[in-house]
Amino acid sequence: MFNWQRIKHKLQEKKAQILLPSVLLAPIFILVIYLLFETAKVSMAKVREQFALDNAAYTQVSAASTYLNALGMVNGPLPYRVMLYYKDQKVNATDEAKRQGRPAQVSVFELFYHGGGIPAIGPDYETGINAPPRAESTDWGLRYDPAITAKDENHYPRTDWEKESPKEPSSGEWVPVMSRDLVENYYIPGVDFAKNVIQYYLEMFLYVGSTYDSQTYVYKQNSKNAVMYRSVYYLNVSNCKRSDCARQSAAKLRNYLPLNSQPFYLNNVRFFLSDSSRSGAHYGAYNLDFNMEENVKSKMFQFAYLDPGSRTRLRQFGRGIVLKQNYTLPKNHFNINLEQKYKPYVRTTVKLQCPRANNNCVWPNPLPKYNVTLAP
Repeated sequence: MFNWQRIKHKLQEKKAQILLPSVLLAPIFILVIYLLFETAKVSMAKVREQFALDNAAYTQVSAASTYLNALGMVNGPLPYRVMLYYKDQKVNATDEAKRQGRPAQVSVFELFYHGGGIPAIGPDYETGINAPPRAESTDWGLRYDPAITAKDENHYPRTDWEKESPKEPSSGEWVPVMSRDLVENYYIPGVDFAKNVIQYYLEMFLYVGSTYDSQTYVYKQNSKNAVMYRSVYYLNVSNCKRSDCARQSAAKLRNYLPLNSQPFYLNNVRFFLSDSSRSGAHYGAYNLDFNMEENVKSKMFQFAYLDPGSRTRLRQFGRGIVLKQNYTLPKNHFNINLEQKYKPYVRTTVKLQCPRANNNCVWPNPLPKYNVTLAP
């Protein structure tokens, strides 16, 4: 039997004055703990979704950046550096050329550069032989020889090529890729030497074309239906299926991913060889016409350019694409539907940019310096 008098006496003591408030505050403390726990769950969900969105956007657009930079390299800088192998291999001037005051020697590289067979990085367009551009350079100045027609009237100018939408030669037109003027005035010692150089040139562009085809295939596969974006998003969250994860934001990004490049090929290619006798006398140059499809079953790649729709998408990419994604919050102990009330979402702005106002660093004057940035 309880001793109520004793209990009453204890409650009247000063030490017991805290007991009743403590009993009343206990549920509040428990409620606060639950609130902190539920708030942490909501915060963790948002952080996870934001990380998934940022990671997915960066990964998918980085594939586009890699592809565009690959195009920028195969569109001149790569063949240029490969053909510089011949800058130290010289050919000698004929006696007549020496009497005209021409240099005693020119390089095999110059035979192709001054004939329009290869573009060169600036600033020296007289010889076309330049040091690699500085790391911080934002304009490599890659061009075909701008004085090609003045040096060789019989040659095909490249001014119509150095445009965003270049003009291709007609189907029956033979396009020289060596300087007839130089071959007429400089002696190429032996047919075997000439054949080796020409073979090297053809193989180099066939390999470059194969690289272009491979890079284009890989990008199309990685960008189809924003597959990389949705896969990366799926791997960073646990509340969606791989087949339809991040559908809302993926649908918007997918509109900007088609970056279609058009390869520029040559089929009828004209080289020149020295017309010489067994005694070594030089009688000028003669044409060596080479039909690519007939001889190697493939046209010769020169460069690739973006179609008008892709250039428009790149300009929009340069300004930034805003991606917004709604997400599902975890259930809470209070059974409150926070999604219906607050409609939680995450967002990011992804930019794909190069150091040029129109954001086209693919062609002309290619510059492989596209990069990806994210902003809130």
